[in-house]
Amino acid sequence: MPTTRRETPTFSEPTDPHAAMTVESLANRLREGPLRTLLTLQVRAGVLAADGDADHRARLERLVELAQLARMGTVQFQAFTAELQSLIDRMVAQSRELR
Repeated sequence: MPTTRRETPTFSEPTDPHAAMTVESLANRLREGPLRTLLTLQVRAGVLAADGDADHRARLERLVELAQLARMGTVQFQAFTAELQSLIDRMVAQSRELR
């Protein structure tokens, strides 16, 4: 049975995604990126679980949406982790220059 793929909303970060991460922007980038997506995933999973009246097709479509959100959250978290490592590397390089 083919499933309908709905477009999952994307979340734009209020900060410039191309700007280098700073210690000050760390929490905001995490909150507005992967954590927001994972929170949406949790809420939608709860709605799905609570909706016992949904037919099989509707539940399947919602499960596909959940999978898309989970993948999006994973990608966002991996990008966040890479940015965090870049921040660490920059700070280590700066501390070496000060020696």
